[in-house]
Amino acid sequence: MNKTAIIAVVIAAIVIVAAVVIVVEERKAVTPTTSNKVEFYTYWATTGKVALDKLSPAFHNATGLTLSPFVSPGAGGTNAKYAILSLIEAGVPPSTFQTHYGTEMLSYVEAASNGTSAFVNMGPVANQMNLTNNSFPEVIEAGSFNGVTLSLPVDLHQGAQLYFNPSVLSKYNQKVPTNLAQLVNVTKNLTGDGQTAWVIPGADGGFDQLVLWGDILLAVAGSQLYDQFTYGIMTPQLYKDINVTNNYFSVFENASYSGQQSMTWTQGIPLVVNGTVAFQDQGNWETNYAYDYLNVTNYPYISPYTSWTNISLMSADFPGTSSYFEMISDSVAVPTGPTQTNGLTFAKYFASFAGQKVFTKWKAVTFYDNVTSDYYNTPAQWYSYQQAKSTPSKDWVYQLQAGMFDGPTASIESALTAFYGTFNAHSSSSTYLSAVASLDDGLYSSLSSELADWKAANSLDLGYLGLPGHPFGGYLPYWANTSANSTVTTDSLYQDIAHVNNSVGENNAHYISISPLSINYLENMVITGITKVNM
Repeated sequence: MNKTAIIAVVIAAIVIVAAVVIVVEERKAVTPTTSNKVEFYTYWATTGKVALDKLSPAFHNATGLTLSPFVSPGAGGTNAKYAILSLIEAGVPPSTFQTHYGTEMLSYVEAASNGTSAFVNMGPVANQMNLTNNSFPEVIEAGSFNGVTLSLPVDLHQGAQLYFNPSVLSKYNQKVPTNLAQLVNVTKNLTGDGQTAWVIPGADGGFDQLVLWGDILLAVAGSQLYDQFTYGIMTPQLYKDINVTNNYFSVFENASYSGQQSMTWTQGIPLVVNGTVAFQDQGNWETNYAYDYLNVTNYPYISPYTSWTNISLMSADFPGTSSYFEMISDSVAVPTGPTQTNGLTFAKYFASFAGQKVFTKWKAVTFYDNVTSDYYNTPAQWYSYQQAKSTPSKDWVYQLQAGMFDGPTASIESALTAFYGTFNAHSSSSTYLSAVASLDDGLYSSLSSELADWKAANSLDLGYLGLPGHPFGGYLPYWANTSANSTVTTDSLYQDIAHVNNSVGENNAHYISISPLSINYLENMVITGITKVNM
């Protein structure tokens, strides 16, 4: 790890420790003192807050309980989840808390001194609510670990969404790209005409960088190798695809807004709407933010909206990922203890159809499979819901920033942030290759940690996402090849990271020896088939 990366990690650690101290002290002030309150630790400070403000009175009217949110802001929970981890490790967990439905919940299980028994088992609760029969099965699978469910889902987000102002592309005679080669070309052409192509904000702790990097990886590698990455499994082909992903990432970063390092993702959206930049890669939370705070309606890039001329914000699947549904789902976890009854009442109401009808009108989409087009505020939400409903189970994946353990996620975000800080469009090839070497070190270290975390989960019989015989996305890691999963194909290409490094050569065997900071060069790579890209 280079000096920049080390400094970034140290600073991040100091910030998190300071935040935890503040959180512990502030939690004492908001801990419920009467039986009719429910404390909810959340990181929703923008679109989620708007939706939660709608949900709170409905919850009170339905149950007589009062919701008491404790908000720890930060994109994707970049601050809150590490504070929650510390609270759990200290034995003072929040009464209820927001967590991403899926792997992130295992971070809390492994941090708790008594493992799964530290949290309410939500499997029987979901069955009692008939949730498994009325919802998208992929969502239930994504939050279950070998059939064990420890939180209840409360929304369904779609990642891998490319946001743009269609008038900007029209002004420069550019078409909406549908694959990575086209995205490179459009980026190149816009840059050549003096139009800033991208905004990739830098003040969200690496959140925006990981969102973009992960979407590129999905487009380059496809769903199975992407799934392997989320489990920490390295193969020679994934090793190559990671290097290709790094190159695309560098091209888009070098065509981005000069002031973005001090901006958050919410501050990037107005730049797209007003035409200052052409593209921003996010999930469909951007749709709700634009509607709630900018009075701007986002439209999906489909007919009839493609012929409308008065639209300032549209979204399309990130180029190369249209075959997949990249999900992110928020959920509510309830630690066992004296406040669990009220906490469970809140979680059940939130996950119920009544709660969903209030909340997901304003945020994301619902996972219930029986709603109609008048359910949502925006046409983009309805289109996202339709995509979820029509995507085959095998083509669902979980977005990286929410689909991995907390520790490895933080390490990857730090590595990506440090990567871009060590070179620019005018750097030499050797400078770039050195930056890639440092990035690879960070990525492979993170994957080693991810693998170790999953093996620890496997020792608790929680070793994969999904139900016996029905793993999430149809992918089962090699260690979960049990009789219950005998009909599922497991990965036979697994090699540990040290073996992969030896088999393909140390560090730079697959690096591009010519500076890939040239968009022309990367474009030629794609056209001549040197890289493996899903078109």
